[in-house]
Amino acid sequence: MALALIIVFLLAVVGEADEEIENPPPPPVWNASTHPGFEAQTLEPLTPSTAAVVITRRLNQTGISRTDPKHGWRFTVACYGYFRTEHLSQPELRFRVYAQQTEDLPDTQRVCRLLLRLQEVAWQRLRLQVNLQGERVLNVWLCRQGNAGGEQWRNNLYIYSIQEIRDGLEWLREVAHEISHALIPGITGYSAPEPWANGYIGERLLLTWLEPLANTGKLSAEDLCGASASDVRRFVQQRCVPLRQRWTAGGFPEKDLKRADATGMGTLIGMVLYIDSVYGSTTLRATFARLAEPQPIALWKAFTEAVRESDEVHITPPDSATQVWLPSGQWQVQAEDRRAILQLGKTRWQAAQPVWQLPVSGWYRLTSNASVRLLKPDRAAGRTNAPVEQGSPTEAWSPAVWWSPSL
Repeated sequence: MALALIIVFLLAVVGEADEEIENPPPPPVWNASTHPGFEAQTLEPLTPSTAAVVITRRLNQTGISRTDPKHGWRFTVACYGYFRTEHLSQPELRFRVYAQQTEDLPDTQRVCRLLLRLQEVAWQRLRLQVNLQGERVLNVWLCRQGNAGGEQWRNNLYIYSIQEIRDGLEWLREVAHEISHALIPGITGYSAPEPWANGYIGERLLLTWLEPLANTGKLSAEDLCGASASDVRRFVQQRCVPLRQRWTAGGFPEKDLKRADATGMGTLIGMVLYIDSVYGSTTLRATFARLAEPQPIALWKAFTEAVRESDEVHITPPDSATQVWLPSGQWQVQAEDRRAILQLGKTRWQAAQPVWQLPVSGWYRLTSNASVRLLKPDRAAGRTNAPVEQGSPTEAWSPAVWWSPSL
């Protein structure tokens, strides 16, 4: 009798161990010639320096049985995302996407493809890679249980009640929000809609970047979980542009930035969109790099430091009249619109002037229908008049250390 109980116990232990084994396990680096058990779909790269591959087991291969670390729910479908930057020779594993039922495999593949596209754009724009509590590989759990919505827990992203997700745009927003907890530096202190702002910042920022790619056909609805170019354009116009316009029209809304509610978070999101749109992704990248603490006002200080320390400021006004923050000093001017005017009170500087001598650091009103480039005179010698390529930095960098903890 005792021997029989021992045998039953051992079989149970073995069974539990088998539930945590993936046969065959996904390789850490993708090389199609050495992993015949998987099928690969290579995505058309957005830039020559990147590569993204979606990996799924061949149908005749043994399936998986995994339980997630937070709820202990069982998952039987998996898809894997591999990503390569110019600093790698082969694509490396970045995403494991799990689902619970066989019929969820198409959604699993679409989500994996979208995760790779979002990672690719974040790298192209800001040199950001997945980094959540030191982990470079994210586990993404597509759940049929739980309340609709998403959650980040350790290096796991959960999307709950996936059967209730109605359309491609809802998929796109949810996935973009959750991956942003692993991409965007964290800023916290909010009572609503959630304590950390990086999910909403990334959701709005990523969709703003995706819009022109969708409009020009570089990204298809298949890349965006079924969301169309018109879906993305409508979202950006309704949910992103108004937040940015508060800054372009009025400058620094200090009181609202200090609020801890949804209005305060919206003001913070507007600042990020404003920096990226008006000053370019290069300046936003430099701003994130200078973020000293996870507080909204620290991001504002980081932005002004980034502009003040820059040898060159490239301004692209989204509206004909735009509020811009500029440091005091002497700037050499290169303006595509020869009628461009910078104004502080009654003082005006015209594009025809070769140098602008700005008396104070602060908000100026720029009236221009094209970009304006400002260079510090002692750095201008030897520079060409070639336009700055916005959002395509060439050097690697390490983002700020402030990331959201487990929620």
